[in-house]
Amino acid sequence: MSVRLGVTLLFIAGLSASWLLGGYAGYQQVEQESLEESFRYQQLVGNELNRYLPIPELMAEHPLMEKALRSPEDPALILQANKEMQRMATIVGSSDVYLMDTTGLTIAANNYLQPDSFVGRRFDFRPYFSDAIASGDSAVYFALGMMSNVRGLYFSHPVRADNGEILGVIAVKVLVDEIESQWHRPASLSGAEMVVLDRAGISFLASQPDWLYRDFSGRGPNQLPRTARQRYPARDLEPVPVEALGRPLGLSEQSTMVNVAIDGGMREFLITETPLPRLDWTLRVMVSTAPVLLARI
Repeated sequence: MSVRLGVTLLFIAGLSASWLLGGYAGYQQVEQESLEESFRYQQLVGNELNRYLPIPELMAEHPLMEKALRSPEDPALILQANKEMQRMATIVGSSDVYLMDTTGLTIAANNYLQPDSFVGRRFDFRPYFSDAIASGDSAVYFALGMMSNVRGLYFSHPVRADNGEILGVIAVKVLVDEIESQWHRPASLSGAEMVVLDRAGISFLASQPDWLYRDFSGRGPNQLPRTARQRYPARDLEPVPVEALGRPLGLSEQSTMVNVAIDGGMREFLITETPLPRLDWTLRVMVSTAPVLLARI
């Protein structure tokens, strides 16, 4: 009887060890693949930033920018500036290029002929303007366009006189569709999802359409910061239910387990978080833990 009991206990212990080791190895593999995908996407975003960051500074050095800011009442000069904005937008592949004075008033823009032109509109409340003025250097900001309601990355740089005085700011808006479209699930991560969150925990890039412009912060209702409402006007920013489950044994501090509301139910994910370069962005790669459970069975 004691021998049979001992064998049974050893068998149960072996199964338990196999279950634990299988889960440990499975979670480590999922985490490694998630980190590799995070690194790939981090490089992608970094490359896009490096591509556009120098452009406003180069534009700001064009002599026409200083002339237009010094003589905003000269219609011939402003027309030249408008046409130069059009040319610049075409060359760099941006949706908008516009020139603002030190009050944030737009005096020239590539869309000057359109009904919703930026000319005559003030953008002093936008951080890409105020940061460029305050720092005297380049600034980057992400937001929905106030006029277009289209997501964009805004790159800006102050325009200076020869003596260093800041005369205004030039801004370039680049659409983010290309960055989002380059999120591809690897074959080994068929159950993976992705969101990019701003500092407030709001998603503005997402692999799940229903997760776009949602609050992943876990804060209570009616606790959104005012800046989030300014960045995403006319969006509900509804919270996504997320339940923290802790971190499986052996995983890094970048990873944790959560239950997330998706497709009308709750699904368990292993998430890894990676900061993205030069911005207040966090990339969250979320991988379903279902394959780990199946591997244990």
